[in-house]
Amino acid sequence: MSDVKELLAAFAEVADHPSAQADRYLAEGKRIIGVGPYYIPEELVHAGGGVPFGVWGMVGPAAEAKKYFPPFFCSICQMTLEMGLTGKLDRLSAMMVTGLCDNLRPFSQNWKAGVGNRIPMIFVSQPQNRFFPGGRQYAIDSYTEVKRDVEESLGTIIEDDALRSSIKIYNDWRSAMRQFVRLAGQHPAEVSVEERVKVINAGYYLLKEEHLEMVRALNAALGALPSSLAGYKPIVVSGIYEDIPEISRILDDNNYAIVADDIAKESRAFAMEVPETGDPLEALADGFCNLRNDSVLFDPKKGHCRAIPALAKEAGAEGVVILMAKFCDPEEYDEPITKIECEKAGVPVVVIEVDQSTETYEQARTQLETFGELL
Repeated sequence: MSDVKELLAAFAEVADHPSAQADRYLAEGKRIIGVGPYYIPEELVHAGGGVPFGVWGMVGPAAEAKKYFPPFFCSICQMTLEMGLTGKLDRLSAMMVTGLCDNLRPFSQNWKAGVGNRIPMIFVSQPQNRFFPGGRQYAIDSYTEVKRDVEESLGTIIEDDALRSSIKIYNDWRSAMRQFVRLAGQHPAEVSVEERVKVINAGYYLLKEEHLEMVRALNAALGALPSSLAGYKPIVVSGIYEDIPEISRILDDNNYAIVADDIAKESRAFAMEVPETGDPLEALADGFCNLRNDSVLFDPKKGHCRAIPALAKEAGAEGVVILMAKFCDPEEYDEPITKIECEKAGVPVVVIEVDQSTETYEQARTQLETFGELL
């Protein structure tokens, strides 16, 4: 148990001090490129010798960003632009953003207008219709342009062998993270919800090979312990992000255990498998095109909504907690369908609204306390 706590403390140190990690990499002579949501091909940055650095907004109020966005706008976009406008991201050599949702596309233009003269934007255009040859070719062509932009930002040439090596590291990391999610769900007494979040967030601020080594050590330590799930309420959490400190505390206070998740910043980000043979750029495109069950991806039959109660059943969860990111159109569109699918499957579900600029979550506390009593 003491080994687990020591390992968790190392993750918390990284997650709580991302600027210190940036300082370390810059002191080593590395360039840093920011990577936002979702499915950024950050293997290109890694293969070029750069450091992909996760930027998913921050908890706090927006001030400068309000000059660019209306109030009814995704807080990830607002707070990421706020960070850029207020100089918090000035050490980045570039910022990579996709256009996979209706908020990210205008965000990219506002970034260019407000921050682009200091931190260039690398726009990653990905096909929503990924299931036919034209969509795959679009992804390949787009990633070819992104590769050139990354090379320019890093001042290097990305070789195929280096990219294959990075793909292997990222595949190994995603596999280890999937194992961690399973193990953490079975060991809530050792890994609280808050600590679980910090393990995951640390991976956004470290080179993946460094984080992988730490995660493997933690997985080995947890795997040697018996399950501590008895007495906890096993749930599946769904949404875009979970890393709101107050939400984590409420879940911990009410003895919830996250036995699986459908979080875009967590397990959805670990779901991709990139082929390790053939042309590496085509492999990256294939990894993206093979993705399924995500609210931000083209999903005409709404398999994502059915996958959530199926995941709950598979993981032995007693209920589903949907953390609804305020003003997130893709999630809001899926939410009523997901509730219906959960009810049809006999899986209790509750919806909690979250926002990076919300100051208090007392209503959420009451909802989660009541939901726990129902379970």
